[in-house]
Formats: sequence, structure tokens, C-alpha cells
Amino acid sequence: MNFKGHLVGGLVAGVSIIGIAQYSDFLYLNTHAVDFFLQNPLNLEGDIAKAAGLFALTLFMSLFPDLDQTSIPQKWFFRVVFLLLVILFLINQLILFVIVTFFAIAPLLHKHRGWTHSWLTPFFISIFFAVLLEYFNSQASVIKSFSLDRIILLFQDYWIYFLGCILGHYTHLMLDLRK
Repeated sequence: MNFKGHLVGGLVAGVSIIGIAQYSDFLYLNTHAVDFFLQNPLNLEGDIAKAAGLFALTLFMSLFPDLDQTSIPQKWFFRVVFLLLVILFLINQLILFVIVTFFAIAPLLHKHRGWTHSWLTPFFISIFFAVLLEYFNSQASVIKSFSLDRIILLFQDYWIYFLGCILGHYTHLMLDLRK
């Protein structure tokens, strides 16, 4: 499948995961959420920002497997990542800055159709993300130390992001099966 096909598949997967999040009461996309976003556009806590992040994660994972090959989409991907990193730096979201950096360069570490095309990849990426998040959170706290229990709680509290990661990645792999 070509880039445009994966992009369309990722957009459909992104809209689908937002629908799942809304239906499962993880997000409340209503006029209050829009008002909150308009008053605080850089606040990452509102439901509009969460929906945008969930959509972006799902879309990213639908394109992720092919970011290991030099192409025009890869060039545009890194331009968008650079812009995102600048924004994250400016709004002092340094933990997300580091995590985005890790995931942006990861596809470049192996050959095309290597580990990025594995059916297990979204699980490993989600686990790696949770471990990184817990590590940074424990480092930022004087009281807390690194805890596997908190990693499990992350998956329980933020399961929709885990599902978005899997849905986006599997959308790519399923589209690749179509010849």
C-alpha cells in the first residue's frame, strides 16, 4: 500500500478511536470542552487536547511502520516532529519532548519491513512508553520511586491510548496485506 492509502487508513482509524473514546466516556466532546479549549489552547488537560493527542497517536502509528525508508512522507514527518518538539519545549512539556524524540528516531534503527512491521510492535511501544513515563514521573518526585504497579495503573487509566496505538499500527499492517 502506498503512503496515501496508509494516510487515509490512519485518518479513519483516528476518527474511529475518538468515537470509541467518546462512547466509552473517556472523552466528553461538547460545548464545554470547546469553550475550555478556546480559553486554554495550550493546556493539555482538556478533552479537545486529549482527543487531538489520541487522534495524532493513532495516525502516527498508522504511518510509523514505513518511516524507516527515505521518502517524501518521511521528510514531512520529521518536519512536523520538529515543529511539535519546538512547541513541546516552549510550553515546558519536557517529558513528552523526550518521548516524542525516542519514538521519532526509532524507525530509523533498522531495515525496512523489519521490527516496525511486526504485529507485536504496538505492544512493545506501549510498554516502552509507560515505562518511560513512570521513570520520568518517579525522577520528578522526591517521594515516589519507580514502580511496576504504577505502570499497570497507567494502562488501566489510559487504556484508550494503548488501543489507539494498536488500532493505528494494525490498520497499517492490514492495508499492507492488500496487494
